[in-house]
Amino acid sequence: MKASRLLPVLLSFALAGGLGPARAQKPAEESQKEQKPLGEGLPQREPSKKEQERRQKQLIKELEASYKKWLEEDVRYVITPEEKDAFLHLNSEEEREQFIEQFWLRRDPTPDTLENEFREEHYRRIAYANERFASGKPGWRTDRGRIYIAWGPPDEIESHPSGGAYARPLEEGGGTTSTYPFETWRYRYLEGVGQEVILEFVDPTLSGEYRLTMDPSEKDALLHVPGAGLSLLEEMGLANKTQRFDRTDGTRLPTRMGEFGGQSEGFDRLQLYANVLKPPPVKFADLEALVTTRISFNLLPFAVRTDFLRITDESILVPVTIAVKKKDVTFQLREGIHQSVINVFGRVTTMTGRIVQTFEDVIRLDV
Repeated sequence: MKASRLLPVLLSFALAGGLGPARAQKPAEESQKEQKPLGEGLPQREPSKKEQERRQKQLIKELEASYKKWLEEDVRYVITPEEKDAFLHLNSEEEREQFIEQFWLRRDPTPDTLENEFREEHYRRIAYANERFASGKPGWRTDRGRIYIAWGPPDEIESHPSGGAYARPLEEGGGTTSTYPFETWRYRYLEGVGQEVILEFVDPTLSGEYRLTMDPSEKDALLHVPGAGLSLLEEMGLANKTQRFDRTDGTRLPTRMGEFGGQSEGFDRLQLYANVLKPPPVKFADLEALVTTRISFNLLPFAVRTDFLRITDESILVPVTIAVKKKDVTFQLREGIHQSVINVFGRVTTMTGRIVQTFEDVIRLDV
């Protein structure tokens, strides 16, 4: 039986951040002589939302074209406000490159593999949105493109590309009407949003651009036509169509039988609308565990050395030399020869922890 040892090798780098140098404190006598500026010590006014947005727009203008595209197009719907603000305040190209690398790494469901499935799926969604939802502007800019890129394909789609006759469900008041083209997307579950998420997109301009709507009545092509497209209660004379425009829940739906709590439902729709337009949540706890955990094996004592040989202006050959002492390994007699087998596994990572290469090798020692 062969004797074997597992020899893990981790070639990694750590990037440590620290606090900047503290401001030197002046002697008490000197500070007493200095006159404090007017307003010093008073609480500073927080910048308004408009001021923050104006500052962000200015910072975006100052970005190089490639970084501006990455921020404003590639990750527009998945980057959090905190991440965006942090990116805009980076000062060097190196910092931005490290940020982008870390941005994808923290979303990678399998960080131990070379492929980043989240990034690959994200750009696949952008390509699909541009191909499927374009309507006078790129598909990624449309409402359907935005939802698709952020949350992925829905579990079910009910499509009415031509509109036409429509039997309202009871929750919309019942009765029949005619509609503009519309689609209903159903997600069984969206993290940070909830279960059974129903989203409706309507094309009221017949231009092919479907808009996400909170109001199910927006698809009603007869909404403003008196006496047409009546609901069940309106047909029975128990409600008037003009009452639709007096609702306080943000919709123009007909009155339903036994309707109660419509305003509360309006708040629920508004909350749903706000949640689906937020970037999907990032699992920060998982990220923290990933970047703070260090695995160390010492199954077999060894020494390792790396050399650097420049091949071209942009490439360097890095030989990795591993040395073990014969006294630390076990030899087995096989066909008159003492043999030992050592299995080597190595992993190369970037400064931010992203895996770029793994390798395996077998070292055989014959005596």
